Amino acid sequence: MSAKNLIPAAVAACIMPIVFAAPARAEDNDDGSTIVVSEARQAKTARDVQKAAPNLVAIQSAEAIARYPDVNAAEALSRMPGVALSIDTGEGRFVNIRGLDGNLNGANFGGVVLLNTQPGGTYFNAAGRAVEFDTIPIGAIDQIIVTKSGLPDHDAEGIGGQVNLVPRTAIGTKKPFAEITLGSGIETDRNTGLYRDEIVVGAPFGGTNADGDAPFSFVLSQYLYNDKRSFDDLEAAYVDDTSVAPDKAYSALEMRRYAYDRRRFGYSGELDFTPDSQQRFYVRASLAGYNEHAFRNRLETDFNGVQSIDPKNPNGFVAQQTNGVKTLRDYDETHKNLVIQGGGDNHIGVAHLEYFAAYSRATYDKHYDYNSTYENPNDYTSTYDNITNPDYPAFAITSGNGFYAPSNYALSKISNAVEHDRDEEYSYAASVAVPVGLAAGDELKVGGKLRYRHKVALPYSGTLTPGSTYLLSDNASLNTVDDFYGNGYSIGPSIGNTALRNLYGSTAMALDEGNYFDDHEDVSAAFAQYRGTFGPLGVLAGLRWEHTKASYSGIGDYVSAGSVVHGQITTNRSYDNVFPTLLLRYQPTDRAVLRATYSTAIARPGFYQTQQSTGIDVGNSVVSTGNPDLKPITSNNFDVSAEYYLPGHGIISLGAFDKELRNYIVTFASRQTGYPGLSQSQIFLVQSYANVSHARVRGIEGQFVDHFTRLPGLLGGLGIDGNFTYANSKVALRPGETVAMPGTFGWTWNAAVFYERGPVKLRLASQFESHVLFGIGSTRATDVFQDSRTTLDANASYDVTQNLQFYANAKNLTNAPLRFYEGTPNRPIQREFYDLTLELGAKLHF
Repeated sequence: MSAKNLIPAAVAACIMPIVFAAPARAEDNDDGSTIVVSEARQAKTARDVQKAAPNLVAIQSAEAIARYPDVNAAEALSRMPGVALSIDTGEGRFVNIRGLDGNLNGANFGGVVLLNTQPGGTYFNAAGRAVEFDTIPIGAIDQIIVTKSGLPDHDAEGIGGQVNLVPRTAIGTKKPFAEITLGSGIETDRNTGLYRDEIVVGAPFGGTNADGDAPFSFVLSQYLYNDKRSFDDLEAAYVDDTSVAPDKAYSALEMRRYAYDRRRFGYSGELDFTPDSQQRFYVRASLAGYNEHAFRNRLETDFNGVQSIDPKNPNGFVAQQTNGVKTLRDYDETHKNLVIQGGGDNHIGVAHLEYFAAYSRATYDKHYDYNSTYENPNDYTSTYDNITNPDYPAFAITSGNGFYAPSNYALSKISNAVEHDRDEEYSYAASVAVPVGLAAGDELKVGGKLRYRHKVALPYSGTLTPGSTYLLSDNASLNTVDDFYGNGYSIGPSIGNTALRNLYGSTAMALDEGNYFDDHEDVSAAFAQYRGTFGPLGVLAGLRWEHTKASYSGIGDYVSAGSVVHGQITTNRSYDNVFPTLLLRYQPTDRAVLRATYSTAIARPGFYQTQQSTGIDVGNSVVSTGNPDLKPITSNNFDVSAEYYLPGHGIISLGAFDKELRNYIVTFASRQTGYPGLSQSQIFLVQSYANVSHARVRGIEGQFVDHFTRLPGLLGGLGIDGNFTYANSKVALRPGETVAMPGTFGWTWNAAVFYERGPVKLRLASQFESHVLFGIGSTRATDVFQDSRTTLDANASYDVTQNLQFYANAKNLTNAPLRFYEGTPNRPIQREFYDLTLELGAKLHF
């Protein structure tokens, strides 16, 4: 057995007989007492924990989550202060904290690090670290905690912040319970259905312990959400060379129709053993994810050759050489997140011990991904106008017959791709806290953690060129799509499905070396922190050390003895980081809390950024490569805030933050004379990643939540729940040019007006996210931006009895599109509409 595996095995052998545990869910109050979070699902409990915390956190309880029509943890997170949502196919997927994209933030489930399922699917530089929170159902969690100033006993990952999903528990329950949710609805864009069910059961059992309570408790949950979302997507590409076509002329226009069948699932459970109030042991497990199948029918119109201004329309263009391409994409994939954890929380004399061992695994399996291409070889003359209304460009074929006729399209190729990505981590943590005696209830806490991560991406692909002529008319369905974008366009007949799979057959596929990697990343950590309260002043100070040992392996080109050689490449890295923390919490009155914090954090390089799949094209003088020598991004984080806690778990807060980042990672393309091992006089274009010395994010954040119960009569049911964040970021993205950091939202806000009185609960909630730099081009004019987006959702419920509730959800009342543009807003390159989603259901409580 290797030394790396020997230590964890020894630790596990010692701990296994008494079962593993996780960090306690209790929070110490300023006076040394303990807030027992046995009612973690309640909004009041969440606010009490937030108030008592030594650091800056935002907490969303399950009770508060249920007041919104959200489907997954990503959407629930987006309601919280400082959190913005990145959507995909109409649902929330990734989250940004204080403007910073998900690759720079941390995430865990009960203290266990959550991993990334699909490294190639992450937004903003495809770093392969952002957690897909759409894999986590909301029914599996009691609370969501967003930590904005980290603690030494936390993992250091999380420059923007860290998300902790608190698992469901039955600790504190006095009798068996069951919660059942059943719902159904419609997605109005194509009138497709949806179905939801959630079942949670739990109970105490086993007689009585030393304190007269049940010594055991368990909770089991099952979650299912199926939908068949369908939507249209208009995408465009522009001509870069104005000598060929005028400014804003298209090089291609794509009309895509998507039809999804998504099945989201989640299963979780926890078993607790509490022999008395000072001892706790538990095991828990969670498996969550989704499977989706999708068809994408696409008509691609290519505008080749010279184009000119339309003499009949100064806002239009004439393309003399217009060609059509019809394609179908037919794929099926599964994303899963698995967490298994066990440990203990024990008080032995004056010492408080916490420990756990865990296994976390994220997988992405693309079972198949067939793409067929039919080409129309005929040339047509077309006109289009993408200036009068860039979002709805007018298009017409003015010369030539049969542009949409399936008999004019011949199959040119079929490709297939499969992929099996695996990200897994074993982790072991332990800590001990003892009183120091400098202040009542103070403590010194020391501990450590071992993490062993292995991440693999295994993509395969193959292409078949048919030996015979196959026409679109041979495989076209009877359904002609002539209602694209609300009856504005036609994209011709759909393409048949299984016939193409059968035609491709069992054609061999080869490893896609450019997207393959096999990486290891081990992190060893130790920390010490002191916490004490001196009158109204609370102090937490400490230090964390982390040692990172990484191995990056891939297949690509490298230089040996002056020649380019193709083969396996492995680079080993090792580095140490120290993370100091100082948190000050001042409470002048019972309701007011002032905070000033200094914390530090890290974001390790992305797995695609360090990728070894170098491509060296000596003939064309081009080198494309990852950079395994990248340094991790580190940050110094400063926060100040003022909070006032209102009756009825309301809050008024205002804060400011400053994050100073070192070694921020950017993409770059540069021309350099010579390349190591090759000609030192030849000029190469090198495309890769690099560290820049400095970047920063500064901003303000505010929140106001109040239920106006003091108003007379029926008005006492009114309330407001709102928050905003402004983040101003800067980085030298290209030489001599300073811009906002990619993926960093400027303004985000949530605003909800609600009415809750007796059995009636009504809520109208809006979200806003400003435009954000999404993809980096060669110049500012070719940078890609995700446009600003404002959404409006509604939720209503009525408690028929204390055991039965009916609810109604309405999502996306504004039909806000997902829109991207190149350079300026009048150059849209992608625009998807999802329309309204309606759901009715019932919740049973026993």
